[in-house]
Amino acid sequence: FGLAQHGTIDALSLAKSIIGTLLFLAISLTIGRRLVFTLIRWTNDNLVSDVPVIFVILVLMGGMALITQWIGVHTVLGAFVAGILVGESPILTKHIDDQLRGLIMGLFMPVFFGLAGLSADLTILKDPYLLALTAGLILIASIGKFAGAFAGGLAGRLTMRESMALACGMNARGSTEVIIATIGLSMGVLSQNLYTMIVTMAVVTTMAMPPMLRWGLARLPMGENEKARLEREEFEAKGFVANLDRVLLAVDESPAGKFASRLAGLLAGGRGAPTTVMHIGRGGQDQVKARSAEESAESTVRAAAEQRAAAETEAGSVTPSKVDVTTRAPKEESVEAVTKEARKGYGLLVLGIEHLVAADGSIAAEPARVAAAFDGPLAVVVPRGEHLEHPADSGLRILVPITGTDVSRRAADIAVALARTSDAPIAALYVTSKSAGTGNRRYRSPSHRHEEAILKDIVALGERYGRPIRTAVQVDIAPEEAILRKVRSGRHNLIVMGVNRRPGETLFFGNVAAAVLQQAKVSVLFVSN
Repeated sequence: FGLAQHGTIDALSLAKSIIGTLLFLAISLTIGRRLVFTLIRWTNDNLVSDVPVIFVILVLMGGMALITQWIGVHTVLGAFVAGILVGESPILTKHIDDQLRGLIMGLFMPVFFGLAGLSADLTILKDPYLLALTAGLILIASIGKFAGAFAGGLAGRLTMRESMALACGMNARGSTEVIIATIGLSMGVLSQNLYTMIVTMAVVTTMAMPPMLRWGLARLPMGENEKARLEREEFEAKGFVANLDRVLLAVDESPAGKFASRLAGLLAGGRGAPTTVMHIGRGGQDQVKARSAEESAESTVRAAAEQRAAAETEAGSVTPSKVDVTTRAPKEESVEAVTKEARKGYGLLVLGIEHLVAADGSIAAEPARVAAAFDGPLAVVVPRGEHLEHPADSGLRILVPITGTDVSRRAADIAVALARTSDAPIAALYVTSKSAGTGNRRYRSPSHRHEEAILKDIVALGERYGRPIRTAVQVDIAPEEAILRKVRSGRHNLIVMGVNRRPGETLFFGNVAAAVLQQAKVSVLFVSN
């Protein structure tokens, strides 16, 4: 396209196009990644409109397309690279992705393919000579791409059947060929007849792909690796931590805040979820300045995230991207600051501050108001014992009380994520309720089949991520008594407990959670809906 614009081979313009393209790609795929992520995050956090991120993505696409046009190559390259960078942005939530996909499928693709179809003239295929040329083009294109994909599969150590299925799937041509043909037609490089032949080739090979691929896959038994991958993706689609896209961490500079920062980093490091550290409490800004870089909550989050990422890589999972940590040291009151920040969209609030528990063993008033300012899932961290003395590197020996509810399973999901960097097994405790009221009437315990199903699901959750889970059942005992007894006998130092927020001005998770908070000598992590 650059050569055709000048009509002759001009060394200066050719060098500008080649060097400019290389520089554009190098800058886009390095500095550009960070810039695009920062721009999308700033837009999501600061602009107020119905679809601010979609607007910025369109502006970004248009801007990069204009840059490539200025370089001397086609605008398609700029838009394509913009799509790569936007797709790799870690803050591109599922909601934004669905909005963007709807715009593309509902507007851009129909318009593009409609215009491409209007430029084609299928009546030329009535000519036997042109029809034969079109058939020959389809045959040559299919043999070339089919053979190339098949040979690539064999070179990649796939079996013959796997290579055949790969070749069947790769033989389809879609938007890329039509885009190139459209550019060629607009430049005058392609005639109307040749353009129609190329579009026909793209349509025929695309429509032939589904039956060919079904035929190829029917002869191909599913391998263990592929089966495991599909099961993992289906399993993670229903998980909480695997779909965590952004974390808000509200802490102070106390050991409690540092331990909460460590837990937040372990959760965010699995998928590279961006994390915002909000320093709350009196003198928050002064405390931040007083702490050294090594002692800050931000460094604790990064260190824990790197530790989790290393564990995921060693386990053979997808290597997560680096966690981006943003610092907020608001001047306003903690409740107002959290309320304002929460509007930007977060999947989890992790709360860890000093004096979180009041003298009577309940959640103190100030942390309760901070938690009430956040409508989404909440994790309240109450460190004790060795986690207060060594918050950044003490071990995690986790006990998870389970009840079969969604919030209980979410707690188990978080417990498994935290334990990914530890060799200590997780203990899951299923507890049935003790007598209610006068004690003459007892709740009927669930059937053994129901108990086994719940425990089997929790064990499968641990096995999926390579973490063994020991299970135990306590029948006809108060839940808080069973939990505290298990903590003492099992030498656990962290209880991860799924709870429900109760309505009211105070932060109350129920009588069982309150009893555990008051009587337990170990750290507690409450995970609420």
